[in-house]
Amino acid sequence: MTPMSESEIMASPTPVTAPFQTANPIFIFVRRAISFPALMGILLVGLALIGAQDRLFDPDTWWHVTAGEQILRTHTWPTSDTYSFTARGAGWIAYEWLGEVFLALAARAGGLMGLVMFQKALVVLVALLLYYYAYLRSGSSKAACIAATIVLPIAPVAFTLRPQTIGYVFLLLTLICLERFRQGHARALWCLPPLFVVWANTHGSFVFGLFVIGLSWVAGLVNFRAGGLIAEQLPQRQRVQLLLAFMVCLLALLITPYGSEIAANPFEMATAQPLNIANIQEWQPLSLGNPLGTYLFLFAVAIFLAQITVQLRYKLEDLAMLVFGVYAMCAHLRFAMIFVIFLVPILAGIFSRWVPPYDQAKDRFLLNFALMALVVFALMRFRPSKHAIENVVAADYPVHAVEYLRQHPQPTGMFNEYGWGGYLISQLAPEHQVFIDGRADLYEYSGIFPDYMTIAAAQTDALRVLDRHNIQSCLVRRTNPLAQLLAVSPGWQQSYSDELAVIFVRTGSGGHARVPPARTTS
Repeated sequence: MTPMSESEIMASPTPVTAPFQTANPIFIFVRRAISFPALMGILLVGLALIGAQDRLFDPDTWWHVTAGEQILRTHTWPTSDTYSFTARGAGWIAYEWLGEVFLALAARAGGLMGLVMFQKALVVLVALLLYYYAYLRSGSSKAACIAATIVLPIAPVAFTLRPQTIGYVFLLLTLICLERFRQGHARALWCLPPLFVVWANTHGSFVFGLFVIGLSWVAGLVNFRAGGLIAEQLPQRQRVQLLLAFMVCLLALLITPYGSEIAANPFEMATAQPLNIANIQEWQPLSLGNPLGTYLFLFAVAIFLAQITVQLRYKLEDLAMLVFGVYAMCAHLRFAMIFVIFLVPILAGIFSRWVPPYDQAKDRFLLNFALMALVVFALMRFRPSKHAIENVVAADYPVHAVEYLRQHPQPTGMFNEYGWGGYLISQLAPEHQVFIDGRADLYEYSGIFPDYMTIAAAQTDALRVLDRHNIQSCLVRRTNPLAQLLAVSPGWQQSYSDELAVIFVRTGSGGHARVPPARTTS
């Protein structure tokens, strides 16, 4: 008798040695839900949630939520800036408007806690889809779990609450659809066009989806074997279907409130925003001083050793995606998740050589259930409270300074930290307009970004640039070089300070700025 593969075992309605046979679909569902592969999925989810615990909010989260709320409230899509006084009226569109609406709905449902729960739901989705994709590619749930466990510690870098995290969900769904298509499920391919309609309106990472579809088609044109590199030609019918699906996905990018502008945005960012890419942390290249750099180095050494000992084989499209993933992460830290997604199925395929397949007949369903319940209970028991979440926000954002500003509105024209602009928008808009926020493209095109860099670094002409923008007050971190400069500059007086933030108000140049009573909080 030919041994059953793991995928056949998983699909089998009853264990081979089951004491009784049943076709009850509820029984089948329950048994699969508490199987060992399901237990491994729950453990992966727990690992991912623990890793993402300190990545709850990003400086951009706040203005994304505000933009989404504006769209929900007005039923219109913004076409110009209304949140800043420096670029007010300049052309700006909500490139990620649907992702912002998702965030706004989460905030409406539960405020800060709603946002945290939405972030956790995205983390769970990414972890489970990564596990399932690796299983599809390797045919081994155990190998898929091991591979995902090894790589998931990198993933929390990308688990911040922004539309790009939703984009990773869509990328995994695209890869899963492509793999299902290769395995003979032709209908899976036609899930991609509607997915791209949603994806294009959610985040610019849809370009990675186009990349993997196009690469699959190109790799399917040839059939060769060169050392450990393998290319398998797709049947002509599948090649035609794949090309047609790619073209329909391209057309799907135009189904947006802004026409083709959203589709063009990723290419504009790559070619027309040098200051943004050169100065924003997430766009910085990877270095060996970064833990991710160390991981990548160790990974390269491990792959090299494996290559010379067991002579690994790679499919052409897998190797191309892996090389691209390594390049993307090395060039820009924000693309670490792309590397993770492209690496996991390759590792799973390697481990599947040595890991024994799942044997349903030996499964211990009650033990699985007990362990799964224990993991779920622990995750629920130790989930962050509302108070803990508020403390996390207060540690990174000027929560107390904002309360002070509500009681003592500052003169028009307040300079603020780049990373605090979005929070100020979410808390004080529309009455308070910011100098800058996370929409770096807007401020680079309008010429504000270079001035911000000059002021924030307290360069020689920082005070002159403040004068040119008629800045009457400044909200900055206590450790910011500008705070040290203003503390010793005539015409500026400190009006508020706490452990995180300090506010300076202009008192010179005619004395037209009202200085509220100075206040210091612990």
